[in-house]
Amino acid sequence: MMSYTIDFAKFTSVFAVPALSEQTLCTASAEALKVLLYLMQNQTRQIEPKYLADRLMIPQQQVLDALDFWAQEGLLRQSGREEGYTPPIQTPAKKEQLPKIEQASRVSVGLKAQQKTMTIDEIHTLAQDDAGIQQLVEAVQVQMGKVLTRSEIETLVSFYTYAGLPPEYILLAAAHCCAQNRANMRSLSKLLTDMMSQNIYTYEQAEEYLDRCHQQDTAQGQVRSAFGIHDRSLTRQEQKYIDTWFLEYRFDISMVKLAYERTINQIGKLSFPYINKILTSWHDKGITTAKDAASERQMSKSDKGETSSIDFDQIQQFITYGGVKPKA
Repeated sequence: MMSYTIDFAKFTSVFAVPALSEQTLCTASAEALKVLLYLMQNQTRQIEPKYLADRLMIPQQQVLDALDFWAQEGLLRQSGREEGYTPPIQTPAKKEQLPKIEQASRVSVGLKAQQKTMTIDEIHTLAQDDAGIQQLVEAVQVQMGKVLTRSEIETLVSFYTYAGLPPEYILLAAAHCCAQNRANMRSLSKLLTDMMSQNIYTYEQAEEYLDRCHQQDTAQGQVRSAFGIHDRSLTRQEQKYIDTWFLEYRFDISMVKLAYERTINQIGKLSFPYINKILTSWHDKGITTAKDAASERQMSKSDKGETSSIDFDQIQQFITYGGVKPKA
């Protein structure tokens, strides 16, 4: 059987913890122990249940239960209760099954990562037990080709700790930013926040989302070049049109160019709605190539020629005689 001993060399920064009986350790919940360790490590900070809930990523009611537990154990002084708080019913014989943290709560915590980051001292302390923190920082620095500043490290690690994002998820997002020539923490932070706001939390979800983003960026670049748009950004509606053409209709740039040329020939100017009308018509008719589009246009011209044929003899008679030519 493997044996373990304490590595005191790792105790570069320590804090005092009160002696606890075995009975207390057995009856204390995991959340209560988390709260106690955090309070002991931050003894000068005012105890705020909501702050503790956000910091430790556990529901506020569990924090209140934990504070009540340690108050009963004599470790905390009670000076009042929060309004609406109901003391927990003590049922030591049957441990209550606590619900999992809701996804919405997790999103809320994640979105606060930029505003409420971990201090570098807190990061150093956590890194003693989590080698993944240092590995994450080093990997992002390699990707971006620079040494991260203190504030950038605090922001980066906060997404890993507060939001609980997997390292490979963060590295995938960082690689996307670098590929877009946006190798900076501000862009990475915005991208991670946008992804969390859309409930994207797994590596697979992130990979699918970023692949779609890459397709959108490529399509928009091709359209801007084909349409000669160099002096302004695309509007949100124009971006939606492009998404429809490339991602929904699955047209390539050659078909979009053809629709653009026909639009210029018809109305003499660039019009996204007019181009969209042409491409939608092709999509509905199953036209996918320039050859199919040319054939469809020729047939359309033929149909119009047959249905709108003109009797030029009748027109000449009307001009000459004012009506039908009289009989001889």
